[in-house]
Amino acid sequence: MKNFFTVFFGGLACLILCFAVLAILKTAQNFRKQTLITTPVTTLTALQEEGESSFSESRPLSTSTITAKAYIVRDLTTNKVILEKDSDKLLPIASLTKLITASVARRLIDPNTRITMNSLILQTYGNTANFRNGETYSISDLLYPLLMVSSNDAAEALAFVYGRAKFINAMNDFMQSIGAYRTSIADPAGLSPNSISTASDMARVIDWIRLNDPVILKITELKNITVRDHNWVNPTHFLSWSNYLGGKNGYLPEANRTGIGLFSVGQSSDIYAVVVLGSSTRDQDVETLLAQINTSQMNVRQNRKND
Repeated sequence: MKNFFTVFFGGLACLILCFAVLAILKTAQNFRKQTLITTPVTTLTALQEEGESSFSESRPLSTSTITAKAYIVRDLTTNKVILEKDSDKLLPIASLTKLITASVARRLIDPNTRITMNSLILQTYGNTANFRNGETYSISDLLYPLLMVSSNDAAEALAFVYGRAKFINAMNDFMQSIGAYRTSIADPAGLSPNSISTASDMARVIDWIRLNDPVILKITELKNITVRDHNWVNPTHFLSWSNYLGGKNGYLPEANRTGIGLFSVGQSSDIYAVVVLGSSTRDQDVETLLAQINTSQMNVRQNRKND
């Protein structure tokens, strides 16, 4: 009888110990799962480096950190909107206006037309191109400072030679003609907060330029250029990226930071237009949106493999 009780209680103790071990393992597994769910993006990068790549493929980066009041990501190859927030909201566009200025100037004015800088033009706010009174430039020359260093003087000079009021009317007519119906332009440089558009309309603008006047985009891709004794250096953040296909940035207190760019993304090399308006962290916002596209494409490829 004594041996029976010894065996019985010994077996019961082993059984209890097994259940305790299983409970501990279950708790640890749940803790790890909860940790993954709440881990911030910066820590997720470290996890990916340690072999947790499947997690990033199934959970795309969040757009909750984007500061832009409005944005859009449009796949221009398929003409589909991939991401957007308030993309039809009217907001000041600041120097994104200069893409429209360049498009209209190249359509309306002979590129060999000469313009002499005068005091009326040079009284425009800012002088990023370092123009001097009496200097003479062709229309083609002025496109470089206009698009590379966002020269307000160059914008006003282009409008001046055509007739400022007529030029601004032509800018608005151009926007209507390409279907950017909500846009209203008040000045050629984008200094006025009344030069307003939407993220959707601006994506339409850069797509029109891509298809009809790619010379403009090529200028925005230049890192620097020298015209006579002026050397203009493009400060755009994305110039070192091989998949950057041109664009424009802007700033105005009323507009905050604005940006528009073309990017070739993924194995299919689809071309995406990315527009952000009213942003406090423009470049970071664009990078977050591009990361979202990359993650989405990885998910699509993984799903195809699984099928």
